[in-house]
Formats: sequence, structure tokens, C-alpha cells
Amino acid sequence: MGAMDISGVWRSTAPVEDVWTVISDLETWPTWWPAIRAVAPVNGSMEPSGDVPPAAHVTFDTPSPLRPLMVTLEVIERVAPERLVVRAAEGPLAGRGEMRVCEEFGGSAASFDLHLRVRSRLFRPVERVLSGAARGGGSERMRRAGDDLARLSGGEPREHDV
Repeated sequence: MGAMDISGVWRSTAPVEDVWTVISDLETWPTWWPAIRAVAPVNGSMEPSGDVPPAAHVTFDTPSPLRPLMVTLEVIERVAPERLVVRAAEGPLAGRGEMRVCEEFGGSAASFDLHLRVRSRLFRPVERVLSGAARGGGSERMRRAGDDLARLSGGEPREHDV
């Protein structure tokens, strides 16, 4: 099955800690990431509980007839204020995503690396939508995500590499 890799860097004038606060709180993602429509914590909380990692049901904003495209993400690593790693635990997609936040002259840079693949042949239509999004309007949506992330973090956007 085909895979999709998306990577880039969002830059802002906001401090690292403020960007980290937003990125590490999955429940804020729909407010700044246009590709995500909704996030609902599994078991009502995004806090770790014993040996169970924090997890959330994420609904992506996808075109018809693929709506809703829902994936359960688990946080598999959280190193404040610099690294967040999630994996697609359930749903039509498998893979992982990593976000890193670091200080950069005049503010911060948040890099992202997403590696996704379709789990089964049943979800082949999802593969075409994802690859089209990565090539087409996906770049503009990722730039908008960087702009909104910067503002939600209390800063202003700078030039993004998406």
C-alpha cells in the first residue's frame, strides 16, 4: 500500500514553551490545524493513566465520501518542551508523527514529520485523497496551520517550510 510522508517547519515569534503548550495538547489541534475537524480524548482524558498511554479519537476534514475519517492516536513519547511522538493506533491509517520544538533566532521553530500508510486494501480511496492532499492544497493548509499555531501560542507567524 502507498505511504504518505509530510514534513516541514512552522516558525513563529512565540517562545518554545508557549508553542509546546499548544502542540502537546491534542485537544487544541482542531483550533489551529485545518486538516483536523475534532479531537475527543479516549476515556475522557489526555493524561497518562497507569500503563495506558494518553489517546484521542481524531476526525480529519476529508472530502466526501470519506467523511468522517477517524483515527485513534496514542501519545507514545512526550518530552517537554521539545518532542511529541504519536502513533495511529486504530482506524484506516497506520503510522506515526513526530513534532519537535526548538528555539530559533527571534522565536521558535516547530518541525513535523508525519509518516502514514493505509492499513488495508479496503481503504484504497483514502490513499488517493491523502496523496492528493499532500500534493495539492495540502501545502496551503499546512501554512495556515503554522500561522494559526503561532497566533494561538501568542506570537506572530514567520516564514514556514512546508
